[in-house]
Amino acid sequence: VNMKKAFITLFTVLIASVTMAAGHVDSVRYLTTRFGKNWFISADVTANWWQGSMRTPEGFANSYTKVEWGKPTFGFDAYLGKWINHKTGVRVGYSNTKINSYINGRHIGLDGIQFLYGDNPTPVETVNGFEIYSTSLRYHRVQADFMVRPIDFFQGYYSYNQVWSPVLYLRAGAAHTSKDLFALQTIIHNASKENANKLDGSNFELAMGAGLCNNFRISEHFDLNLDLNWTFQRWTIDSWTYEFEGTYDGKYLRPKRADNMYTAALGLTYYFSRVYDLPYNYEKEMGEMRDRIKNLEDELANQPTPEAVHDTIVKFVNSESTETLSYPFSIFFNLDSYELMSGRDRVNLREIAKAAKENNYKLHLRGSADSATASSSYNQTLSENRCNKIKKELLEMGVPAENIILEPVGGVKELDPTEYDRRVLIYVGK
Repeated sequence: VNMKKAFITLFTVLIASVTMAAGHVDSVRYLTTRFGKNWFISADVTANWWQGSMRTPEGFANSYTKVEWGKPTFGFDAYLGKWINHKTGVRVGYSNTKINSYINGRHIGLDGIQFLYGDNPTPVETVNGFEIYSTSLRYHRVQADFMVRPIDFFQGYYSYNQVWSPVLYLRAGAAHTSKDLFALQTIIHNASKENANKLDGSNFELAMGAGLCNNFRISEHFDLNLDLNWTFQRWTIDSWTYEFEGTYDGKYLRPKRADNMYTAALGLTYYFSRVYDLPYNYEKEMGEMRDRIKNLEDELANQPTPEAVHDTIVKFVNSESTETLSYPFSIFFNLDSYELMSGRDRVNLREIAKAAKENNYKLHLRGSADSATASSSYNQTLSENRCNKIKKELLEMGVPAENIILEPVGGVKELDPTEYDRRVLIYVGK
């Protein structure tokens, strides 16, 4: 019981922790991906705990087989899936494991069910005069899972640098019990004429469930995944038709209970690609931007070496007639990023920080994004992140927080080419 409570508690805590994931990650916004992108395959080794048929023949409400938490059975899962976008995805899979359960043997004399007990079955106990037999079956399941990434719903963005990515999913499918390692063997065996009317104990039932898959990014193509899930099967799939008394339309019925499977799985996921589409031609724009940056770097490389006194771009001007004490200085950013583009930016920030500390100057940070990309709300957040990035750098360099003023203005169209609008302007004031 304690193990069951621990399993449920862990599952609940992991789900709750999704809503408390720290930090706003600013990265690429994208729409539904193209059909050929973001496919993945995964394979897991599973530990399974089965709650199945009744141990006693009477008292259905109180006689469910207990979950033997100290005795898991082991199996495997395999999946093929696709992320529709950064928030939602689907996958189809197959699960295979062994299950241990108990059978009421009151109809032990019937032909064709010997494999449930062996040729000479021995009861494990007798309850109310009825013999109870222990049995092992092979459990197969095919399922389709609908998946969501809750963190992306809360923050609205996807980050390639995000290591832990929890995924919640709902499951629907079908389960099958048989004596064979592979379900197809049993299906072919039962389809033959000589076995058509035999009571072999094989059952098909609907299966529904839910789970939490924790993906830990290892590389561009691989994730380590820890999957915790619960699946229930309609009726008692590990039982057999003639197990209990009672008929309907002249036929015996299996007990009407839902069997439960609790699973912990550990495995690897391989992504064929993790490329997402944008509402505009992202690849083309990025290529053009890279070309422009290269041209600018070539131009700078061909410039004559400045005199030592002018080693930094920052040049302070003592002008008492205005509130501004320097020319505004720009720090530029890549598309959809608030990381500094080069180490030279930090050199200039150190010069600004030094002057601000020595003279108690105010630093006014005006952050912007280019209005041609994404929505106004997205650009507003991006400009805030850029301002906060520069503020963080200045704080680490010793500038007092009260001397830093932020003005995120969102998306603008002020410079040509438009990528120059992706910047933070720094004004040094009295």
